[in-house]
Amino acid sequence: MTYTATVSQSNTMTDARVRAVMQKVAANLNAFVVLGLVTAQCAQKWVDDLTYLQVEGQLEFFELQLAGRSFGLRYTISADGSVQQDSASGGIDVYGISAGTPVQLYANLKSPRPQYIQSELERRGWHFNGKRLEAPESEHRTFSSNGYGVVRSKLGPWP
Repeated sequence: MTYTATVSQSNTMTDARVRAVMQKVAANLNAFVVLGLVTAQCAQKWVDDLTYLQVEGQLEFFELQLAGRSFGLRYTISADGSVQQDSASGGIDVYGISAGTPVQLYANLKSPRPQYIQSELERRGWHFNGKRLEAPESEHRTFSSNGYGVVRSKLGPWP
C-alpha cells in the first residue's frame, strides 16, 4: 500500500495587509514618541523600513529593545493565516519607563538574505551587529488583517 502526503502552505501577506497591521505597530511607537524616547522621524523611518522588509517577505520578527536590552517588545510575523484575532493597539504601560531610556530596533531577517535587500538596508543606514533579546515573554497581543499579522510579546521585566 502506498500513501501520499502533501503539505500546503499559504501566504496571506499583501501590501495592504502589511500596512494595516503596521498602523497598529505605529500606534505603539507613538507612545515612545510622546514620552520623548524616540523622535517622530525615527519612528516613521522604522515603520517604513519594517513595512519594506515585510512586503519583501524577509522579516521573521522585530524587537523594540529598551534600556540597553533589559526589556522590550517582540513582534513576530505570521503570514500563514493563523493569526485571526485583531486586538486594539496600545496595552503598554509606558509611563513607568524612565525619561531618557534608550530604545533601539532589532530586526531578525530570513536567511539567506538576497543582495538587493542587503544593499537597500545599507542605503537606509542599517547596521548588522544587533542581537535578539533573551528574556521571558509575556502578555501577548495580536494585530491582524485577513490572516496576516504580528504577535506582540512583552520581553523581560517591565518597570
